[in-house]
Amino acid sequence: MERDFLYIDILGFSNMVKEHSPKIPQIFDIFNGLSVHDHYAFQTIVFSDTIIVYNGNNDMSNHYYVTYLIEFAQQLFYRLLSIGVYYRGFITYGDFEFHKLTNIHAYWGNALLEAYEDDNKKDENNRIKGFGLFVRRDLSDDIIILDKMPVGEKYNFVFLCQSYMNLYKKVNGLLPVDINLLTETDEFDRIDEDLAFFRKIAFIKENHPCENIKEKYQTVYNWYKEKTPKFFEIFEKQGFLPFILNPSYYGSINPFETIAEHELTTDK
Repeated sequence: MERDFLYIDILGFSNMVKEHSPKIPQIFDIFNGLSVHDHYAFQTIVFSDTIIVYNGNNDMSNHYYVTYLIEFAQQLFYRLLSIGVYYRGFITYGDFEFHKLTNIHAYWGNALLEAYEDDNKKDENNRIKGFGLFVRRDLSDDIIILDKMPVGEKYNFVFLCQSYMNLYKKVNGLLPVDINLLTETDEFDRIDEDLAFFRKIAFIKENHPCENIKEKYQTVYNWYKEKTPKFFEIFEKQGFLPFILNPSYYGSINPFETIAEHELTTDK
């Protein structure tokens, strides 16, 4: 059966398992609490560090399924962000079979194989070096609300920090902004989480001991910088702090504490 398909792989999961990280049960609690489980049109499979979401029927349009898969991916992005965990995810389309047998659940198909191979490419020239959500280009016309940009020959990167991107467009990249935009509307209600995300990736790209990991975070950082250059011109000099948006705005997240900094500076 041809289905739309979301494949998500948690970054750094193997190391978390080896280190007996308390994040492991938190990750599965987050998986378990996603709204996708309440949606009649979708089925979910979780295996170790991988979560797979697919449409269980073909009753709706392709746009419908892709829109909801992006919504689920964005919800997972923010919930994992709260514990300093990130993922690489792919939305694709193709053959995917799932059968609930007497004693086991069986699933296979080209869409699953394609997503797995794209996530695990060994060839440096063809591998996606960043993380986040990637949508196959022939599905990207169904992305209307969120911004996107081409990455490689096959995928578009989706900018999940929607409040941040919306604010940039609203004010044409000019700072500071009217504080009423931040406090009296819901359009930018996740701006604090978005800035926290940038603080975390900015710290990791400069301080992580592993060069490959630093490169992943630098890549995502560069994509956002390319898309919102005027904001970055100021934030890079002054920090991704809430009161840079407006001197009277302090946000709801302590800007001077980051999970990444705590983890990298604490002896294990």
